[in-house]
Amino acid sequence: MSEQTATRVQAAPVPTPSVFEPLIPEFLAYLRRLGLSERSIPNFPGPAKHLLVWLHAKRIDVNALDIDTVRRFFAHECHCVRPPGERYQNRLQRSRDFQSRTLQFVRFLEDSGRVSNPMALDAALERVEDFVRYLGEQGYAVGTVDHYRYSCRHFVAWLHQYRTPLAAVDEGVMARFGNHDCICPGFFTLRAERSRHCMGHVRRFVKFLAANGVILRGTMAARPAPEDSLASFREWLRRHRGIGEQTIFDHVRQIRELLAVLKADPGQYDAALIRRVVLQRVERASRTSVQRMTGSLRMYLRFLASTGACPASLVHAIPTVPRWRLATLPRYILQDDVELVIASCDLTTPRGLRDRAILLLLSRLALRAGDVAHLRLHDIDWDRALIKVSGKSKRVVALPLPQDVGDALSTYIEHARPAVDADKVFIRAIAPFQPFSDASAIGSVVRDALKRAGVRNAHLRGAHLLRHSAATHMLRSGATLEAVGAVLRHRSPETTAIYAKVDTSMLAQVVQPWIGGATCR
Repeated sequence: MSEQTATRVQAAPVPTPSVFEPLIPEFLAYLRRLGLSERSIPNFPGPAKHLLVWLHAKRIDVNALDIDTVRRFFAHECHCVRPPGERYQNRLQRSRDFQSRTLQFVRFLEDSGRVSNPMALDAALERVEDFVRYLGEQGYAVGTVDHYRYSCRHFVAWLHQYRTPLAAVDEGVMARFGNHDCICPGFFTLRAERSRHCMGHVRRFVKFLAANGVILRGTMAARPAPEDSLASFREWLRRHRGIGEQTIFDHVRQIRELLAVLKADPGQYDAALIRRVVLQRVERASRTSVQRMTGSLRMYLRFLASTGACPASLVHAIPTVPRWRLATLPRYILQDDVELVIASCDLTTPRGLRDRAILLLLSRLALRAGDVAHLRLHDIDWDRALIKVSGKSKRVVALPLPQDVGDALSTYIEHARPAVDADKVFIRAIAPFQPFSDASAIGSVVRDALKRAGVRNAHLRGAHLLRHSAATHMLRSGATLEAVGAVLRHRSPETTAIYAKVDTSMLAQVVQPWIGGATCR
């Protein structure tokens, strides 16, 4: 022991067993009331005694204990002198079990009124029960509700540990919870696991609290790119650009992601920043994704310029992504594979009935994902066997409803569709039972079906694959490009022209003989 350490030890007051009275006996009784087993209870007094000895050495009153003091205790270089006759182990304060048991002792001090805490734990836990009761009413499975309960109780325990009332929860508090080094008593989650599973549950809980007036909605406004901040952009697109709702959704989604790296004040945007953001995306995205992103960014900068928030010249700072028309082939699967995909649905389940109806709409009518996601009950004319879709152009078109598609829709609506007050045809198969939030869910249905069917040669695995496949099948069955364009609802023949590349019968008629008369092998 160094001279400096010896001086510290000598300066500290020597504790006596009385430092544990009456706290340790009461703590043991408290643990028994909590229902801990007699085998585990003996593990708790040691950490509690160590904390009391350290507080005695630092001349800190128990009533002044808070989380910062506890963390100082966990980090201290231990030279604590045990009272005579005590044999608990020192120098274990960095182990997770030790810290969790210490915090259980702190909880006992709070519950017994010796340490004050502005966070009303019992009331907060009641809010958790209100929330999971609400989830049960929404049709969530019992196991899912239990996962929500665990995550939210963990959040509440952490808030209590840090003396944070529910009313003070904001984005900063939630971010700290997501990144904290977990030593919460009764809970343990790794940081990566917490961000993957727990934070979604907690955010839903916080939204529930805000909806019920426990948390002021304004306190959550610090979240980057909130929906309200893009409302004006959305309305501008709708009013001044005249584009469809799905395209508006795609533009807003792209900008929401970009705002996480752009500065909050558009007045600070400059050409260097715009180019840097675009080039960062180029490094980790496909050419098509970058084209969509730059298109959305141009639209957003035009909107900002129309409001005077940034110079109109910034639009020209966005690099142009090369795009050559007809440079690629439509990606498709053969008709036999399409039938395998449709047949992969389990017709004994509500989800299988729903997915089969979706796949038939995509493959028989070549609808877009947005057409299917936004299809409404009154868009189906059962008497005349017609279905109305508007698509990207907002032109309402009545398409003939094939018998198998109509039968699949009728079966789903009558026997599998949840009884909810919504006019959309397709509803989520698991709670909350509500319409799809966007067209990406339709793409997920197709990807799952391709996987079930074992179709492995599909390079494009979204809903558009079935649209391409339907067009290709029509051409190879003898339909003209004009007829295919009419089914696909293309406004320009140039849009349909790309399918000429997969019309092998037509290509065979125009191919020239190989020079010299020999075939090319």
